Amino acid sequence: MNRWIQDAGHGGSDSGATHEGLKEKEWTLEAALYVFDRLNELGIQTDITRTEDITLDRHSRTEMVRQYDRAISHHFNAGGGAGAEFIHSIYAEGEFEQKLEEEFAKSGYPIRRTFTRTYPGNDQQDYYYMNRETGDCRVTIVEYGFLDGPHLNQLKDRNYRVGMYECVIRAICREEGIDYRQPGDSEVYYRVVAGSFKEYNNATKYVDTLKDKGFDAFVARHEISSRVYYRVIVGSYKKRKNAEKQVEVLDEVGVSSFIDAYQS
Repeated sequence: MNRWIQDAGHGGSDSGATHEGLKEKEWTLEAALYVFDRLNELGIQTDITRTEDITLDRHSRTEMVRQYDRAISHHFNAGGGAGAEFIHSIYAEGEFEQKLEEEFAKSGYPIRRTFTRTYPGNDQQDYYYMNRETGDCRVTIVEYGFLDGPHLNQLKDRNYRVGMYECVIRAICREEGIDYRQPGDSEVYYRVVAGSFKEYNNATKYVDTLKDKGFDAFVARHEISSRVYYRVIVGSYKKRKNAEKQVEVLDEVGVSSFIDAYQS
């Protein structure tokens, strides 16, 4: 399975596109967080470039993304057009983006185009730095719609936006060969939790520590009484006995953990 990362395309001092008081950065963060949470619920491990409205420079974002196999960079557009756009590298075939188009079309969302763009004066390089400066990571830029376009009233409806995010999730499930489940289709899993942190960066540092020990770990957001924590997960299992075995393996190398039953 590919290692994914979700990128909120704007944040902090970079508000992205603006229109009539709307700021692109608010919806790009919403999109990245939603897809991040849902993919982890479905058993597709994914990371995220930012979990709150903070400034990240170009280098910081691309360096994070370079560490993964696949990425979605979430955006909303401006310029008076209409419909979703899917942008891939000039070195990619566009098969995943075709899946995105199909899912958006099946759900009745308007689509503008799927395309690539070369750098001015150098047709061997991608125009967009999230394609050009992210190494071997296969990045798809998703532009969900135009803030100043004819579908603005629909875009203002969160349920409308969430429907588009679910289209992205369905396409990723198809790409990974994972059964898609709608939100609310509950299934009990047993997660092995090796740490819980208030700061996302501390959680990712612990993930790196566990990976150095040979464990495949990822971060999952967890809310308790409206407070957000970042849990480090080292395995998600349908059978509790398998989770118990993982706890024993971790204990043998001095890593404390516990089992958390959750519904996805």
